[in-house]
Amino acid sequence: MAPLAPRPSQACFMFRCVDGPDAEALRARDLEGHLAHVETHWDQYLIAGPLRDTASEKLTGSLFLVYANSLDDAWRLMRRDPYFTNGQYQTIEAQPFLPSIGLAIGG
Repeated sequence: MAPLAPRPSQACFMFRCVDGPDAEALRARDLEGHLAHVETHWDQYLIAGPLRDTASEKLTGSLFLVYANSLDDAWRLMRRDPYFTNGQYQTIEAQPFLPSIGLAIGG
């Protein structure tokens, strides 16, 4: 049986980001600033990381699960990340997410 974990006290939001045509160069150029941002705000992320193509292993986007009081607050956090302001993402899907079970949060 999975261990019981308390329900998070803040809302969580999912950002699924799909890279645009110039993403590889933009990602390389702004990697240091992106890492500085996520490491500074690490406690607002449930989990985050790159998405990869299964055949080529090429990075194709990013997935972020972030804690915030509202979707507007979540967007304010994400818009301070160079990856969100440099134009590397062709599309960004943002919506509420309810963490319910898994290794990151328990049962």
